[in-house]
Amino acid sequence: MKDKGVYQSGWDTERQKRFDMLSADELAGKLNEAERREYVQLTVELEAEERQRLTPTLEQMRREQAALRRKVRLAQDSNERLAILVAQQEQMLTDARQTLNDLQRRHQIIRETFYRVTGEVLAPAA
Repeated sequence: MKDKGVYQSGWDTERQKRFDMLSADELAGKLNEAERREYVQLTVELEAEERQRLTPTLEQMRREQAALRRKVRLAQDSNERLAILVAQQEQMLTDARQTLNDLQRRHQIIRETFYRVTGEVLAPAA
């Protein structure tokens, strides 16, 4: 068969021309029974050729898609863990602020009590 470089495997320019002609006649409603069988056969062959040619590419794309899905899942898992860490840090900061407020309040009570007891202002520690 000629022009195998243009069309993969057994699909050549002559078969393509014949298919194109039969396809046009099919659309125009001009096929007789023998031509209709030939058109169906060429369609089946063309689909088989395309399937054979495209299968490796489609399989590669499926593998790549699966790898990307795994990466997305890992990123989502990481994001969830990071969100938990952020929430923990925010809670720790809230707790630290509350502790500081409590300590400042207690220190104020001690200073006031010291002043009432001694009449002197409590000097800050050096």
